[in-house]
Amino acid sequence: MENKLKELTYLTLKTLKRESIILPDKYSKTFHNHAKELQVNLEDKELIFNDLKQDCDSIDTVVKKTSENLNSLHTSTKMAQKAIVDKDEKTLNNINEDLKRMQKQIDSLQKELFSDVLTSAYNRRWFIDNYLDEDKFVHDGFMAFIDLNKFKIINDTYGHIVGDQVLKYLVTFLKNELDYSGVDIVRYAGDEFIVLFNKDKCSVLNVDKKVLEAQTKLSEQRLKSSKIKSLRFSFSYGIVPFKKGDEFEILLDKVDELMYENKKQSRKSS
Repeated sequence: MENKLKELTYLTLKTLKRESIILPDKYSKTFHNHAKELQVNLEDKELIFNDLKQDCDSIDTVVKKTSENLNSLHTSTKMAQKAIVDKDEKTLNNINEDLKRMQKQIDSLQKELFSDVLTSAYNRRWFIDNYLDEDKFVHDGFMAFIDLNKFKIINDTYGHIVGDQVLKYLVTFLKNELDYSGVDIVRYAGDEFIVLFNKDKCSVLNVDKKVLEAQTKLSEQRLKSSKIKSLRFSFSYGIVPFKKGDEFEILLDKVDELMYENKKQSRKSS
């Protein structure tokens, strides 16, 4: 629920950010409209409390498992030191198996902490930890800001189950189309995604061309499911370069403007 409330707040601000004057009544109405879209019951305080508690319980579980792995690693290190001195190959082999098991658990914990539950894209926490320091980029590269076109209409027409399928398909599609080292996909909020091209690792020579090709290819495809025979959808995007030390929020505003320009052009051509 905490993530839902954050998403709800973000979508409200996104809707109203181009308004020159925002009265409390308009903010409230917009907030409640988005709450309805996201199926958030703002009156059910007990439900909100329980969901927040579940989030806390999930974090506690991760912390507990991490602590257990650290304790196991500490014990294994001591045993390994003794086994090396004693030339005890059997113990060393057992320790090696324990380390493999711990590595799998650590990978699972990282996925749990840093992945968006619905789409398996990275979440904001991962983005902040890997790309920012005090809201400033720590690498050079390019940032593409992607927004699904008419996503609200998809949700209203086909329901949230189909809407979720669309979001999951988009991430899978982008991963396949931008299958390069140093390309990271982050679910920023709702139907908005950030694609990051890390200049130190990325082998994409023409970022604009690759994203444009992906945009064109997706618009020509049809998504099929048990709920619908076929559905066509597309995205709009903006791209900006970033350098180490650039402020994320400033570049986010710029890339957001470029995305809206791209969306306007899409509407004219459709």
